[in-house]
Amino acid sequence: MGLKDKETKELISEWVALDKQRKINAKQANQIKAELQARGLAYIDDHNERYVKFYGDTGTCSVTDAMSLEVLNVDKLKALLTPGLFDSKVTVTVKPSYDYDKKLEQALKAIFTEDYSFESLEDFLEELNPAPDANQMKLLKKKLKGDYEKDRETLEAVFGKSPDGDYDVELFYIHRIKNGELIKAFLPEEGLDYMLQEIRKVIIVETKTAIKLDYEEN
Repeated sequence: MGLKDKETKELISEWVALDKQRKINAKQANQIKAELQARGLAYIDDHNERYVKFYGDTGTCSVTDAMSLEVLNVDKLKALLTPGLFDSKVTVTVKPSYDYDKKLEQALKAIFTEDYSFESLEDFLEELNPAPDANQMKLLKKKLKGDYEKDRETLEAVFGKSPDGDYDVELFYIHRIKNGELIKAFLPEEGLDYMLQEIRKVIIVETKTAIKLDYEEN
């Protein structure tokens, strides 16, 4: 029987039933979405990542935790940075808006969130047990970049699999140390602490979490 053959009250009853089911489905979908988002954020926090993708039998789910940078006082930031750095690493667009070089943006975000360490990478690696030999140290200093997955592969290649099953603690500190190196590459050593405090006053970093479901529609 087509819709045109049904009485008005039947159509209303069917629509009510479908709408109730839609609300139940939406509620259940939101609960599942919230749980997957929480699991994604937990993974992201543990692995110093901003993105994770989960796989199911019929589709995939990705969680992204993106940080956006907003500079409150562009002129003051320009004055704080090394002479010429702003002009060479920042593109002024017509709006006007500012497109920041990825490395400078990473450094500014690390400054705002205090996600950095000025401990030397070599000193940190020498504290590992077992400590790397001279050749391993040379390789590690060259290969470690602050990227969780790539750095984990590097540590496993040098030291083998971790007895604990991962290198999460080591990777956390390596990530912070590499951020510290990046900050020092942009800012002068003299008066560094003051510079960091002043830069925090003129920028804002906001975090936005997004979750996406992908599957093939029949």
